Amino acid sequence: MKRAAFVIHGKLKNQQGLINEIEEAFSGNYKIGFFTSEHSGHAIELSCKAAEEGFNYIICAGGDGSLNEVINGVMQAKNKNTKLDVKAGVLPFGTGNDFIKTLKSPHTISGIKKMIDHDSSKEIDLGIVQFKDPSGSDSSRYFINITDIGIGGVVVQNIGRFTKALGANVTYMTAIINALLTYRNQPIRAVSDEFTFEGKVKNFVVANGRYFGSGICIAPEAVVDDGKFAIVILAEVSLIDFLKFSNTAKKGLKINHPQIIYKTAKEISIDSLSIPQPIDMDGEFIGYSPMKINIVPKALSFLCPAETLSV
Repeated sequence: MKRAAFVIHGKLKNQQGLINEIEEAFSGNYKIGFFTSEHSGHAIELSCKAAEEGFNYIICAGGDGSLNEVINGVMQAKNKNTKLDVKAGVLPFGTGNDFIKTLKSPHTISGIKKMIDHDSSKEIDLGIVQFKDPSGSDSSRYFINITDIGIGGVVVQNIGRFTKALGANVTYMTAIINALLTYRNQPIRAVSDEFTFEGKVKNFVVANGRYFGSGICIAPEAVVDDGKFAIVILAEVSLIDFLKFSNTAKKGLKINHPQIIYKTAKEISIDSLSIPQPIDMDGEFIGYSPMKINIVPKALSFLCPAETLSV
């Protein structure tokens, strides 16, 4: 019997209706469990618990931030017991839902059920970051999509101030433009296994997936199972530059600009040469630089159409 746990973001509307739909879709030869998060970080605990209780499919019902917590909980359980066979998936209910744009993962309960029925999954890479949490203590955390330093951290710190009534794209664009109007490029030093960079940046992006900011294809050459990060350095980029090239990024094309640099790396250390810089991880503010980032190849099995990954 397949055992599937659904970790539901506590602020989702009509949770009971969602539960009823899932129960109806998965009636039959399934053991279903529901876990509802109550506060930030709770989904890590719940996902770890679900994996340890024998659920071999852990599905996040939430956005990219919730998915980040779920994969951290799954990895916590797997690190305790390497024999656990656990696959993760997502039902997207967030503001951006950017990770599944790379995987072309299903958006519906029936789609997720089909993936589970056919055990359609593939092992994907994760990143792990060592950084300073908001209190200044050393911390570490996995990410599944993108982490970045600079203006991205400012955007995710402030996004809650903007209304979501006009949709995710407008919300993110408003937060980004607001940050661009006030943010001053900061000097950093980045040292990787393949290159070194020192200079002022608007944003320094370390990507496993391709999209962030509700559909901006910042890293068009990123592949989630190739054992390396796609690095995108936005150096002295102005507001005019951003507006000029935003449509190019949304189309999934590389931007031809002397201050936008594309690299790859398996590991990288980033430090601010001024004040500590905020870190965005999978659409959430997690803390401050310095940060050390490593790839963890084939770390997690993720529910998706297998043929969409290595492209």
